[in-house]
Amino acid sequence: MAYEGIFISAIIFLTGMLTYLFRDKPNMAIGFRIGYTFASEEAWRKTNEFAGKAFMGLGVIMGLMSLLGNVVLVTLVMIIGVSLIIWKGYIIAKETVELEDISEPAEGIVMPLDKVDVKPYILFQLALIASYLILLALSWGKMPDTVATHFNALGSPDRFEPKSLGAFLLPLMASAFILALTYLGRDPITLRIPRGNIKVVRIILELLTIIQLLLWGAFVYSLLYNAYNFSSPAVLSAITLGSIGFILAETIRLVREVI
Repeated sequence: MAYEGIFISAIIFLTGMLTYLFRDKPNMAIGFRIGYTFASEEAWRKTNEFAGKAFMGLGVIMGLMSLLGNVVLVTLVMIIGVSLIIWKGYIIAKETVELEDISEPAEGIVMPLDKVDVKPYILFQLALIASYLILLALSWGKMPDTVATHFNALGSPDRFEPKSLGAFLLPLMASAFILALTYLGRDPITLRIPRGNIKVVRIILELLTIIQLLLWGAFVYSLLYNAYNFSSPAVLSAITLGSIGFILAETIRLVREVI
């Protein structure tokens, strides 16, 4: 486990180093790439300078903690650290662009940006997350210390993690990431959505919500397997094929709308 933690720490540190080295000029491959950083070279520079240093520092901290051999603690630090860096980077980029807009005189009639109400999507996803956490709390004592987290095509488990990591932290991290992206849909510039294209925003929000639902199904299946020995290759296949089908359908809608 210590080697896995050190490897992940090295990736985090390398990510930060590359982000810092490419801080001066916007590009499509490396860096803190959101709508606000592409809207201003100054926003790109400030945001990536901060993110680069922060990720390198996080990598060092995680590397030192990995020597303790506590993968759960390292994962928790990574979740909190990455979340804070992304949040602060977003704030830096947004404030920089807004200050530049204020300093430059507007030409013509200034039209307000249309925004989509993300509350229905947020509430639905929160209900999914809450239901999983309630089921997890009711089933916690029935689960072994090491749980199955991945299954092959035949429904047999082929990857295992400590219970606190595989049944709690990893599902919570994945769900929170999708939830955060959904929340950012209220500000289309962040997701680099063309100004005024509300249909694209709604399709993306629907796609994220479908992904959240599919993740919920996978997490619940894993929980039922570990706590109650429930196993059904048919259900597992339905989740897998449903995931592919729904995501493909939404992606086609998105491409058609953009083109």
